[in-house]
Amino acid sequence: MLENGLTLLWMLVAVVVVLGLAYLATRWISTRGIGGIMGAGSAGEFSVLRQIVVGRNERLLLVRLGERCLLLGVTGGGISLLKELEPEEAEYWLRSKTQPNGAPSFLDVIRENFKKKK
Repeated sequence: MLENGLTLLWMLVAVVVVLGLAYLATRWISTRGIGGIMGAGSAGEFSVLRQIVVGRNERLLLVRLGERCLLLGVTGGGISLLKELEPEEAEYWLRSKTQPNGAPSFLDVIRENFKKKK
């Protein structure tokens, strides 16, 4: 009976250790990024500025990558670069923190709410 109790105790300790390591790993990845994809610590480096659905499993994405804006075509079969916007064309999108209708972007609203909770 004592052996079963010790086995159960060690299993609980192992679960707590695994959960703690998983938490620490996700915190580390969120601040430093993984595999060249930047994490939340540098969310300004990559963002989807605009998304337009043009058909089933098809959409156009305007993506910000650093100081560059790329127009991407996304289908079920892959992603294609349609155009890289010239600096003059991209200027509006790089400065704008609001959507074309004047409303703040969803990501900006979420960030503001998280700041308020901290």
